Amino acid sequence: MACETLIILKYNETVIANLLGTPADIHELMIGHLACEGYLNTDMEFIMKSIFEVELSSKSFLAKISSEQKITNSEDSNRIVTSSCGACNNDDLEQLISDLPIIEKDMRKVDFDSLNRLFRSMREYQKGFHSTGGMHAAGITDSDNNLLYVMEDIGRHNAVDKVIGKALKENIDISKSQLLLSGRCGWDIVAKASRCGVPNIVSIGACSSLAAKAARYTGVRLISFLKPDNAVIIGHN
Repeated sequence: MACETLIILKYNETVIANLLGTPADIHELMIGHLACEGYLNTDMEFIMKSIFEVELSSKSFLAKISSEQKITNSEDSNRIVTSSCGACNNDDLEQLISDLPIIEKDMRKVDFDSLNRLFRSMREYQKGFHSTGGMHAAGITDSDNNLLYVMEDIGRHNAVDKVIGKALKENIDISKSQLLLSGRCGWDIVAKASRCGVPNIVSIGACSSLAAKAARYTGVRLISFLKPDNAVIIGHN
């Protein structure tokens, strides 16, 4: 079975999130969560200078980052974010979208051969899914459509945090990258991409109506239901 446990993310003694997820690649998870949720920009100096440690108890993993850089405290930090959580606890859906940043659009033509090749390559790295059948994967490319990293987690959003965190940790420019999803795409993942300046999301599964709305607003190109020669595309194709 896929492992799911409580992961507490703490920044300078302030808890920023309680996540239910898979306890692997926790440093990447925390870096990605800080960037994807808008706590910090993608400043490499912060990432390189911050001190990271993980404490294990009988019930949870406590991940801590210490840094001189300040963040805006979350008003909802004590809420446990589950492996399927999106915008379910927010009543003002229009406000969710209008608060997102507008990014520079990627106007390059969609290359279906390249995208399908990338997903074939990504499947080779989904060891957790192959052994449990219960894990999501997220991949990220460079500007030349080369697959750089693949991360897995029982939660879709955690997998996204991890793979973006890995790219930031390795000082990769993600402004022309593609975020690859092994399943569906919800609003929360479009929000994460826009906050980090990722211009493309490609998913094997469907996108939600709120994800499509967020993509149109932010300029993120959303490619869902990817097939060998077609897809549902929100944005330039």
